[in-house]
Amino acid sequence: MKNDRLLGIFLFLFMPFCCVDFTNAIEPTDTTRVYTTRSCVNVFENSTVSSIQTVTGCDSLIVRDVTVANIGNLTLSAPGDVVIYGDFEVVQGGILTVNEENVP
Repeated sequence: MKNDRLLGIFLFLFMPFCCVDFTNAIEPTDTTRVYTTRSCVNVFENSTVSSIQTVTGCDSLIVRDVTVANIGNLTLSAPGDVVIYGDFEVVQGGILTVNEENVP
């Protein structure tokens, strides 16, 4: 009788854990997703920059139809040339840096 009671208590306490699969994690709904993009491009066009943004050319970089807003900060760099075609505007207060290299 005592053994039956102990077995009942044991099953009551530990039975829920035997049916749970702890190996499958459930992703919370409030996670932040991180997306990676290509590290360099050949053309940067048709954009308005209103935050801090860096664009790196793979070899050279062609830039066209870009506006840097008054709160924008755009850095353009490439191992070769940075060439600006077409419309390009930096509104007063915006920041533009082109081909800045750290030379030791």
